[in-house]
Amino acid sequence: MSKIFFGLVFGLAALWSEATLAEGLKLTGNKKWLTVASTKDLDVAIGIARSLNNNAQVVSSQSGYYAVIMGPYAANSIAAVKKLDSSIYKLPKDALLSDGSRYVESVWKSPSSSTMSAYEIDKPLQLSAGDLSAIFKLEKVGDDQFSTVVTGEEKNGPKFTFTVDKTGEFVPSSAEAAFIKLDATSTVPQLVFTRFSGGAHCCTMTWIAAKPDGAAGWSLTEGTYLDGGGYWFEDVDGDGGQELLSVDNNFLYAFDSYAGSFAPIHISKFRDGKIEDVTEEPAMQARLKQDLAGIEYAAKVDPGMWKLNGFLAGWVASKMRLGQGTDAWQVVTENMASDTGFGPQECTSGQSVDDCPADNIKSIPVLKALADFLKENGYGPLPDSAEALLH
Repeated sequence: MSKIFFGLVFGLAALWSEATLAEGLKLTGNKKWLTVASTKDLDVAIGIARSLNNNAQVVSSQSGYYAVIMGPYAANSIAAVKKLDSSIYKLPKDALLSDGSRYVESVWKSPSSSTMSAYEIDKPLQLSAGDLSAIFKLEKVGDDQFSTVVTGEEKNGPKFTFTVDKTGEFVPSSAEAAFIKLDATSTVPQLVFTRFSGGAHCCTMTWIAAKPDGAAGWSLTEGTYLDGGGYWFEDVDGDGGQELLSVDNNFLYAFDSYAGSFAPIHISKFRDGKIEDVTEEPAMQARLKQDLAGIEYAAKVDPGMWKLNGFLAGWVASKMRLGQGTDAWQVVTENMASDTGFGPQECTSGQSVDDCPADNIKSIPVLKALADFLKENGYGPLPDSAEALLH
């Protein structure tokens, strides 16, 4: 899900178990499913489930609808469910409890994600996958500065070593690594490792070591410097390789605070030693639709979001990518606040904003700023009414 502050509802993973799965959908006694949404569109249902947590699933029902359910809970009322889990603080008004008697089968559960393991100072990490093995470690190169050193080898192949020397940008902790199959055409997985910068809202750098089939040796590719934990990984198109998913970091702080910023999903694929943007490719359209459904579910739970600039910016961008921008832009024009203290600025005396005297800094009208922002960041073509603001 693309929502930044989106720890929206449920911390229920601890309540999920194999025993629960074995019970099936028809429950007995006082056990109930918490049903948070119902729709005939499977991608919408999946998008809502993705926006919750790993305890959510989508089930088909006898009515032909798909239901997004959580649980089950030993409870006879939603109030009782909330008492069982204090992290549930907001639900849509039409949420209900069900014994599952009209549910047919589970059609979607959160896919397992690639697990990264930590490597630390004096605690190197050794990983193996088939004939491939590698060791990830931090080596001290100065006071409180550490480089990442990766050594590996294939059976009957030469050893290889990569050293990442960007020591000043990262804290000497929060380093992780894993073997992940990113390139579906490769017979060996890729070595993925990260470092974290520290700070409340920043930043993770990711590197990928890979040897394409037929290549003489291994090469290193640097990813994008991303907010939070960086990429997460899903096989979006079902080709056997994991895509690299993130959110568009350009939206953070652009029109609201960090907590109030919504950012559309961004999808990349590792091909031929390069990380390529595939967000707009046809095979990714269902995932974009799911992302939008999660954003809109947030507003269903909290309708006040339709008056928040950070939400509106992320929402309209997501709508434009799916060819739904004209009507969405009209909603934005009717709801976007004109002056919130966030948004692009300009310097009337010609300097950069950073060097501009305070008296010469002027906020750009928010709709014009948003139109320019969307076009500059590749969310066009803009609706005619938005394009007109730029001329």
